[in-house]
Amino acid sequence: MGATILFGEKLPENLGNPFISLYTIFKIFTVDGWYEIPDLLAAQNQSIYWVILIRIYFLVTVVIGGILGLSIANAVFVDEMTADNTQKAEEMLIEIKNDIKSLRNEMNNSRK
Repeated sequence: MGATILFGEKLPENLGNPFISLYTIFKIFTVDGWYEIPDLLAAQNQSIYWVILIRIYFLVTVVIGGILGLSIANAVFVDEMTADNTQKAEEMLIEIKNDIKSLRNEMNNSRK
C-alpha cells in the first residue's frame, strides 16, 4: 500500500493499484530486477529529495523483504527438511538398539 500511495501516480503500470503493487513489490523482494522500478521513478522526478526518498524506500524494501523475508522462508524450509531426516535417523537408531539387545540376549542364552 505504501508504494501505491507514494509512487502510484508516477508509475501507474507498476504501482498504480494495490494488486499490481503487490506483484511489483514481490518481484523486488525476490531481487528480480529490483533496481528497475526505482530507476524508472528517479528518472521521472526532478527533485533530488524525491530521488533520495525513492532510493531509501526501495533499499529498505529489498533489505527487509528480499534478505530477511526470504531468509526466514529458507530457514523454515531447511528446518523441515532436516527434521524429516532426523526422524528417520532416530527410527534407525532405535532399530539398531533393539537388534543389539536381541543379540546380547541370544549370546547370554547360548552361554547358559
